[in-house]
Amino acid sequence: MKKSKAIIISVVLAVMSFIILITASVALFSDSVTVVNYLQAGTLEIGLARTQLTGRTADENGILQVTTDLERVDLTNVQTDDPNDTVFDLGAQSVPGVWQEATLEIENRGTVAFDYAVTFFFAEAPAAGSAAERLAQSLLVTVTDAQGEVLTEEGTTLADVVAQGAIPLGSISSPNAKYTFRLKIELPLAEDVWDTGTGETIMNGALSFNITVTATQKV
Repeated sequence: MKKSKAIIISVVLAVMSFIILITASVALFSDSVTVVNYLQAGTLEIGLARTQLTGRTADENGILQVTTDLERVDLTNVQTDDPNDTVFDLGAQSVPGVWQEATLEIENRGTVAFDYAVTFFFAEAPAAGSAAERLAQSLLVTVTDAQGEVLTEEGTTLADVVAQGAIPLGSISSPNAKYTFRLKIELPLAEDVWDTGTGETIMNGALSFNITVTATQKV
């Protein structure tokens, strides 16, 4: 036991001697190094495009048909006068049974990691009790993230997601990384959407809504 203690003490003394030796050396010789600091701010920039639009829409005669559009539509800088720069294109002949699902691609075009979310909002709030309000309460919305997880509960309406606000979708860290997520809107087949004699119908209801994808610096 005494021998072990002696070994420990000798090691400590050796370390102390080493420190003293180095300290003495520093007193004799000195030098300096100047470090130049350069700071460049990162950039937060996203790209957004619609890569696919699949659904069932009504033709000019009101007949439902399944369609798929694989044309890539850049939504990063939307031109409001271009009718193709939209997420959905249900047309003016929307009837019960129509639906569309858009596949959207988000890209990190900068150097800053970010969280991203989607928000639905009305271009103009529908009047209370109007056909447009009933239409907003009839349209079903489904939001699916990049991992394939459905983020909206079954039966969620357009009115619900507008009231909910931003729906977080995930994060992107690496520059040039791309992820896809899906948005679906559907007007289900239902017997109570047409005029039943009460006047409470969605017929002739005109509704305009917008979709915003927001990126916020990840902290």
